[in-house]
Amino acid sequence: MPNGGSDCCGTCWFNAKNKGEAGYSHRRDPGREYCLIRQLDIRNPMYTYCANHPHRNPAKLDIPLGPVFEGDSTGFREIWQPSPDTEEIRQALVERVSQITEQPENEYPIGIYLDEIVIWQLGEFKEQRAIEHLQRIVNFRPDTNTGEPFHRTRASTVSAADTALQKITRQDD
Repeated sequence: MPNGGSDCCGTCWFNAKNKGEAGYSHRRDPGREYCLIRQLDIRNPMYTYCANHPHRNPAKLDIPLGPVFEGDSTGFREIWQPSPDTEEIRQALVERVSQITEQPENEYPIGIYLDEIVIWQLGEFKEQRAIEHLQRIVNFRPDTNTGEPFHRTRASTVSAADTALQKITRQDD
């Protein structure tokens, strides 16, 4: 594989080099690899990822959602930059979690799904405003799925919501 997947910063519309377009058409253009919504120089654009990529965020929400990941050609991905933490970002995350439905959407199958990134980040922030939404999500049927082509289920979403709730409501921190 010539890159780490088509969901990388190298193909993202928020990469300044891509001039607002998603895809590969500007890959050979000169210019700085720079994330416009995170104000971040991108070291390795074909192996750098986040939840704002068009494959996960077709609505083009321009508020940073979750951390930035770096990876390699094996598919391995790890957090490179944490999510910024502002009230605007927290509000966007709470709004997004409130919109999660039991029926999952088809989404690019590599990496972490947008819903799980949102849920995970709310847990990391210990965001109290997310509790009622996470309690609703924990009650989703884990086997609810998208059908073809990927058969994505809600099992990982339910698990992520349960973990986030535990982080938020734990009294020992």
